[in-house]
Amino acid sequence: MAFVRHRFPAGSRPPRAALLAPLAVLVASCFLCPGPAAAQEGAGSLQTLAARLGQARENAIHLLAPSSFGEAADRLEDASRRLRDGRQDDRFDELLGEAGRWLEAAERIAAAGRPHFAAALAARDQARASEAGTRAVEGWARAERELETAGRRLEREDLEDVAVRADRAAVLYRRATRAARRDEFLGAAMQARAAALNAGASELAPNAFSVGEAHIASAETEIENLAPVEGPARAGEAAFAAFSRAHRIAALFDSVRRREVTVERLLDAHEADLARLAEAAGVEALRSDAGETTARIEGEIARLLADNARLGAEVASERARTAELDRRVASLEDRVAEFERRFTGARDELLAIREREARLREVQGLFTPAEGEVVLVGDRLVLRLFGLTFEPAQAEIDEALYPLLTKVQRVITTFPGATVRIEGHTDAQGGTRGNQALSQRRAIAVREHLLARVPIPSSRVEAAGLGEESPIASNETEEGRARNRRIEIVLDLAGN
Repeated sequence: MAFVRHRFPAGSRPPRAALLAPLAVLVASCFLCPGPAAAQEGAGSLQTLAARLGQARENAIHLLAPSSFGEAADRLEDASRRLRDGRQDDRFDELLGEAGRWLEAAERIAAAGRPHFAAALAARDQARASEAGTRAVEGWARAERELETAGRRLEREDLEDVAVRADRAAVLYRRATRAARRDEFLGAAMQARAAALNAGASELAPNAFSVGEAHIASAETEIENLAPVEGPARAGEAAFAAFSRAHRIAALFDSVRRREVTVERLLDAHEADLARLAEAAGVEALRSDAGETTARIEGEIARLLADNARLGAEVASERARTAELDRRVASLEDRVAEFERRFTGARDELLAIREREARLREVQGLFTPAEGEVVLVGDRLVLRLFGLTFEPAQAEIDEALYPLLTKVQRVITTFPGATVRIEGHTDAQGGTRGNQALSQRRAIAVREHLLARVPIPSSRVEAAGLGEESPIASNETEEGRARNRRIEIVLDLAGN
């Protein structure tokens, strides 16, 4: 992969360490300082750019393209100092522009090189989630330095070394994760272990101490394998409990040995505890037979557990019934919604039909029988204009026919979304080819007349000459031939 080197004005300086925190303070102080509107606008620009820089750091761009990121941070810091000192001059604007360009360069480099760092960044995210930055400070810092070094190699386009450094950084992040998890999950357990050892618990309470050791070993294995945190967390808690118990046993043995407490007092305390448990369980305690008392307590606990299981089963059954009722209610609600949707659709369709019928009646009332007739065929409205006549073998429209065409215009505007087809028809007298050509010219003449007067796109108005091929009356009589010599205006009402 090749990377484009980004060059900026001369005078660049090496990036400054630990920049963003003081920079945020500077930007905030500039933003709060009273001053002219220009200063407030400059502070706003600084704040926006500082937020971008902070987001870039959150996305690890300061590690993947550290030099470019550092140049951006340097210039933003200089600009914020100039604004704080009241020097919002041309140089201030230049610094802001340079900072933005350097930041864009860092973002482009990081985006292009991110695939090389996929494993390292994933390991870094895991280390951050384990709080390695505070629980394994040294290991985290070493990993961060290694990833930053890989980023500098990326800026130099040394991809071979990038891969080596990125792999090394991933290893260091995983080590930091393990160290952080040991601190989090085994810290308290290891302290309890040390206290137990000091009390001699490994000899005085060997069983409890061995249980703690086993849990420690289990947690260490899961931490080493970077298993989900639930495993080592449980093992660490179990180890802490086991070592604490071993410590108490050893301390108690030491107290007895030094005669700070007698075995009789220990037995009395044990019997008193057992009596309280028996009272809580509602059974009679037998001071002469601790085993029998324990058995009675166990029996009562078993009965309570059985009752609890029975109640749990009843609750589960009720929940199942409730879930079934909820399902039925949801089904009914869906059916009601479907009925409402159908009703709304049917109502809208009925209203549309009524509206179309009203418009159709209005259109039908426009024309006298001598002028023409209106026929509805499916979604097609046909105006058969018998009164739109032409001189023999002519296609010019007589001005006396303009009022009739005005009615046609009104029909077209009544259905604004319809497409219009103008058909010319003749009788059977004369030649077929001549009749077709004549009917075509007449249809075109009507089309041009209407387009000049109706606000409708020409692409929606078609003219066609059909000659003598579609008669509606007999060509054997003069009356029939007169009906066949006609113009038909066909409106496609689909969607209207």
